[in-house]
Amino acid sequence: MADKLKTHHLIIGAGIAGIAAAEAIREADAINKITLINGEPYPPYCRPLIIEALTGEKSFDDIKLRDDEWYKANKVTLFNGDRAIELNTDKRILTLESGRKIEFKKLLITTGSIPATPPIPGLNKVPAFNLYRRDDVESLKPLCKPGTRALIVGIGLIGLQAITALKKLGVDVTAVEMLGKVLPLILDKEAAKYAQKRLEANGVDVHIGTAVTQLQSTRGKPHPYAALTNSGKEIGFDFLILSTGMKPDKSLLDGSGIDSGRGIKVSSTMQTNIPGIYAAGDVVEYPDWIEGENAIHAHWVNAYRQGRIAGLNMTGISAEPYEPVYLNSLTVFGLPIITMGASRIDDPKGAEVYVSEIPGREAYTRFIVRDGKLIAVTFINDVDRAGVLQYLIREKIDIGDITHSLFDQGKEGLEFLYKLHSDVVKGDVEWAASMDLIDKYRKDMKRTRWGGK
Repeated sequence: MADKLKTHHLIIGAGIAGIAAAEAIREADAINKITLINGEPYPPYCRPLIIEALTGEKSFDDIKLRDDEWYKANKVTLFNGDRAIELNTDKRILTLESGRKIEFKKLLITTGSIPATPPIPGLNKVPAFNLYRRDDVESLKPLCKPGTRALIVGIGLIGLQAITALKKLGVDVTAVEMLGKVLPLILDKEAAKYAQKRLEANGVDVHIGTAVTQLQSTRGKPHPYAALTNSGKEIGFDFLILSTGMKPDKSLLDGSGIDSGRGIKVSSTMQTNIPGIYAAGDVVEYPDWIEGENAIHAHWVNAYRQGRIAGLNMTGISAEPYEPVYLNSLTVFGLPIITMGASRIDDPKGAEVYVSEIPGREAYTRFIVRDGKLIAVTFINDVDRAGVLQYLIREKIDIGDITHSLFDQGKEGLEFLYKLHSDVVKGDVEWAASMDLIDKYRKDMKRTRWGGK
């Protein structure tokens, strides 16, 4: 008969949301047992850094989320390689693939996301990979030889990581994106042009507005496989990487009674519709105050914050409600890009858009303000002092009467904010005091030619 264990706090999923929750629980609860379920057979690792394991810059030991001693010191029981397969919320029992059953008091689901695989005819006849887990990296490594050609389907964040890594390894790269711009979920169309130009300058063959309609073997040279596209073009390749998006892993929810849409629905405490059962990370959908609808906020920082909030609430401590903001920081072959909020929207309705552009040095800045509040920021190249803008978005600071003086009139307003941000980062100014300074700036600007409309 399979083991039956009991735990107070059970966490399914050992990504950053699950680890953050375990840390938060142990801060508030030094006694009750924590059990962490990791479906992969390896110790939990930092998923965004697996690309460095592919290039050989880091090993998987280097990117462990926590070392072995951390689990012992925090009295966290970790099960590696035993996947959760059935959840009974009435009896509060989880069944693992091994047959082991775990009875729990409080549960947190942090199962993350899984690749969304498009129904491309012939996909099962070519060497196709995702780039999401350690096993993907281990399978892909032997194929990444100089002179081979990779086809990347989808130029999102994972696609960009794959492109960068493969070029470092000497692999030729062709990349196709079905939508009309690269990085379509984070960049507006003008910003995307800068990213595409940098990709092409580094030898990437980019096809925008292109969908793969068929995959097939050529049995010829120079490449053994080919992709047919909706434009009629044939693209030869040696192997293929899918970067066609992710979707929440809701495989445990059938029959559980847990409410979900695209992802698991949670309250501001990260609790589901069932008391004592929580969810956090990429598996969660949450009301987006900027776009006015439920959204999946799949990002490392958001997952960490959600996990921590869930963990504290599981112990009975009331944590601050979670207010999500899309946030991305990336580099396209040396070109730094930071985006926040609704940056991907090309033509925002009912909002003011402020753009500063210096094409000669690939510098592009874009702000979107709605109802006096900053809702989106894009920085290309000039990214070193972006933190203050993130604060304005997260805290919903009303800048309505000074918007034009901050963004529309050149550097005076921005220099004020940047100086303020530098002081805050150095610890010279607290954020509470900084808000007083913004109020003072607001009053001063009304008496000058930079005063807002």
